[in-house]
Amino acid sequence: MIKPDNSKNESKKIQIKNMFNDISSRYDQINKMMTLNMDKNWRNIVYKLSMQNGPSKIIDIATGTGDIALCFANDNVQVVGVDNASMMLDLANKKSMGLSNIRFQLEDAENMSFDDNTFDVATIGFGVRNFENLDQGLSEIKRVLRPGKKLIILETAVPSFFIFRFGYFLYTKLIVPVLGRMIAKNQQAYQYLSTSAEHFPHGKEFKMILEKAGFENIQIKYLSLGIVNIYSASKPI
Repeated sequence: MIKPDNSKNESKKIQIKNMFNDISSRYDQINKMMTLNMDKNWRNIVYKLSMQNGPSKIIDIATGTGDIALCFANDNVQVVGVDNASMMLDLANKKSMGLSNIRFQLEDAENMSFDDNTFDVATIGFGVRNFENLDQGLSEIKRVLRPGKKLIILETAVPSFFIFRFGYFLYTKLIVPVLGRMIAKNQQAYQYLSTSAEHFPHGKEFKMILEKAGFENIQIKYLSLGIVNIYSASKPI
């Protein structure tokens, strides 16, 4: 298991929470820089996939500062964004002031307080690789989804084509940690994000994990030269 600091005895879940609380005030700024502002387009694709079948209730898991949840600000849909990092949620709440259809609350994604079969769509952006127990997290997401409804995951990937792969590793191994040190004042956090992205299963390998978790109708969109994937899947009826 990859943790932000393997020298510490704290669980991955606690370390992740503390890490995101620490970088919360600079997270949005550095995220845009790291993605070269492509994250906005990725979120828009997640948004369009989410709205295809006219959902009424959406949960955005590992919502962070709420960027995916806020995509639904102008729609007739109720959205709840959940995260275990309270300082990230503080920023999400500030960004959502005046919006009656979006709320944020503190939750453990692997043990949520919602009833079974509550939501029409579950979204999660760059969050599944931070789960302490991936199988438990996916099982919990499936539990709160209504039968036949959709899970949409935006997550990093490693390009397969050699030149793109070389550029990816050059960027994530050298530039991203420097940005983390200079802007977020936490190089270790961005080294973890880079390393976890490199080792997390993606593409067909992650599709098999979703199938094992009981999801069906799984589709993959390969975006931005293969550096991110969007997975869509549904809970069986």
